[in-house]
Amino acid sequence: MQDAAAAGAPLYPDPESLVSNNYPPLSFYAVALLGKVAGVDNLFAGRALSLIALSSIALEIFAAVRLLAGGRVGAAVGALWYLAIMARNSTIYIGTNDPQLAGEAIMGAGLVYFLALCRRDQSPVPALLLMVVAGFWKHNNIAIPLAALAWLLVDRSRYVYRATLISGAAAISGLIACVAAFGPNFLPNLLADRSYGWSNVVGNIGHLQWSALALLIWATWALCDRQSKAARFTALHIGLGLFACILQWFGHGVSGNAEFDLILALGIGTGVAFTRIETSWLAKRIGPERCRDLMIAALLIRLIASDRQETALLLLSENFGASFYAGQNNLLRESQLVAGISGDVACAIKLVCRQAGKPFVVDEFKTEEMIATGKTPAEISAALDAHNIRRFPNTLPIAAAPDTSLSAWLRNGREL
Repeated sequence: MQDAAAAGAPLYPDPESLVSNNYPPLSFYAVALLGKVAGVDNLFAGRALSLIALSSIALEIFAAVRLLAGGRVGAAVGALWYLAIMARNSTIYIGTNDPQLAGEAIMGAGLVYFLALCRRDQSPVPALLLMVVAGFWKHNNIAIPLAALAWLLVDRSRYVYRATLISGAAAISGLIACVAAFGPNFLPNLLADRSYGWSNVVGNIGHLQWSALALLIWATWALCDRQSKAARFTALHIGLGLFACILQWFGHGVSGNAEFDLILALGIGTGVAFTRIETSWLAKRIGPERCRDLMIAALLIRLIASDRQETALLLLSENFGASFYAGQNNLLRESQLVAGISGDVACAIKLVCRQAGKPFVVDEFKTEEMIATGKTPAEISAALDAHNIRRFPNTLPIAAAPDTSLSAWLRNGREL
């Protein structure tokens, strides 16, 4: 879609097509502009932006902890824990051409701005408007704006009603402007059909084990220091982050990125708990310094106690690093094969088709959701045949594959 934005092509396809775009528009134009200014492919511009965003979020956590509790060491602990947990669990998003982290970074900047304005008893409207902008970059980062508005209400701010009305009006105005700019396809794409169910939550809930220790440490401290503003604000933020995570997991196809609001909130909560640990019952028994040492040791052990150590392997294993080059060479070979196929092609790995100069004509996520919400694999296969779309690997129609589900042929394609 960044290529489409750069070329001035439509961003939101016909809802009845085999392609969808359920992302807001801002990131596509920003990455296209960044790629043009830097003179690099949009793919690499997006990847660089993801890495910058990760560092920015860590700095925002540092700043937020300083504003809530003071102290540099605790702020650094929260920021470093965030970097470590993201490097450990979210490797498919770090350095990836995906708008999630950059949207989170803009939202995090809005949070820091919000906390600074509240501390000075100034109107939080500018910070909330920045959060609205972040929502048009990536629209599922909802915990921070919800926490900000809830805090204004809980803290009985004199700005609560005016700030809520102005930021709400800005969000609605932005949606109206998008409909006017992109036409009637915008909202159907943004609100694309998908299946929902408790089974999706159950399938994802195990992910929370990695941040559960940080949640426990924060909750133990917050219960003891529950009258402080730091405890009350982080309780709102973390609670809404967990709520937003579980709510999004009801939808099929939603996975790790739903946790990002919660992980950011826990980074702040961890830093605040470390800074104010002397108020906890354990610190009153063993001393705050020993309690801090125990906290750091526990967090480190939880990070290390895992069989997934890709970040370490990247630095320490020659074979692991070489596998990336082998994968790249394989992708280039496959793209040459696809380039030799006449007409449109649906690739199991979309980067193969992009490298081959083929247009994006099939979105496997959309077709899976079409099947999950009532379409049959045969109908999807017929739609591909009607548009003369071939697939790679294996140019036979989907219906001829041993398993006719689209997810199965994509899995088989990746294995081949």
